[in-house]
Amino acid sequence: MMPWLIFQTILLESGAFYLLTKPELSITMWSVFVIGHLLACASFTRCCWQVLPEKYKTPETGAKAFLFFVPFALPVLGMAGLSLTLMAVARFPKNDVKVTWKKADTISLPLAAESVQQSTYGAGALREILLFNPLPERRVLAVSAIQHLSVKQSVPLLQLALKDLSDDVRLLAYASLEKIEYQINENLEQLKRRYQTQLSADRAYEIAQQYWELCYLGLADGVLRRHYLREARSYLEQACDIQPMAQIYLLLGRVFIAENEPTSAIAPLELALAGGLRMKQVAPYLAEAAFIAKDYDKVRNYLGFLTKTENENLRQLKEYWLEQTS
Repeated sequence: MMPWLIFQTILLESGAFYLLTKPELSITMWSVFVIGHLLACASFTRCCWQVLPEKYKTPETGAKAFLFFVPFALPVLGMAGLSLTLMAVARFPKNDVKVTWKKADTISLPLAAESVQQSTYGAGALREILLFNPLPERRVLAVSAIQHLSVKQSVPLLQLALKDLSDDVRLLAYASLEKIEYQINENLEQLKRRYQTQLSADRAYEIAQQYWELCYLGLADGVLRRHYLREARSYLEQACDIQPMAQIYLLLGRVFIAENEPTSAIAPLELALAGGLRMKQVAPYLAEAAFIAKDYDKVRNYLGFLTKTENENLRQLKEYWLEQTS
């Protein structure tokens, strides 16, 4: 088949150009020339297609169009150039790369706060090191790097490190958590002394926030957590008595939810709305209170205000609530 296509292409192209040697060309002869050249290009395209490597055959339409229009636009020269190119490709094929991976240098873990910002290690990478790295030394370095993350990011990772089999990792993680808790308690003591000197709604709210932080970060559980929540509620109620504010009512509602008292949470959350907070700020907590109270109609109603949210955790929680209430 291939020899015949080559012979056919040469014959058609030669016959078409033979007509150009005539001293005078009529319209009929020009038409025969064009048709002969077209047929020669089509035959050449089919011939090239049979020897063209598979990786060059996609997209098929574009590849065939290229093989046809180059010799059509450049009579003789186009065919000669493409033929030489295909012969070179067939004679000197590109060597396949058999190495499918490349060894990367080990990146050192950051040991300073400014290094964390510039490092490729984020919270997720440090978590993977704690879970899967077999070297205790690397896990110790990961715990050291975790200390320079934000408190919200570092506490869950440090609590994960408390389950490590290495004593060094556990002790360093415990010391780091103790340091965070100590700083919060220090802030609490200072705020309480100032509050006793001068009663202020803002100061009472700040104290409640510190207690809430201890619970929210997971630094307290059991009886201690219940005590911190009671203290937070007490200071929030005092703040409301001094000067009611929307953010105070919002946190009070969240504390009631954390204490598993959804019915009591509704009133302060609605007061937070009345105080000027937007519905999408309060709706997640109203939905949570309704979900705990098993009032699923209200859950779906409140979730309707959260049609667009950029918070991934809230998006997942919303999907879970909708699945449970459907």
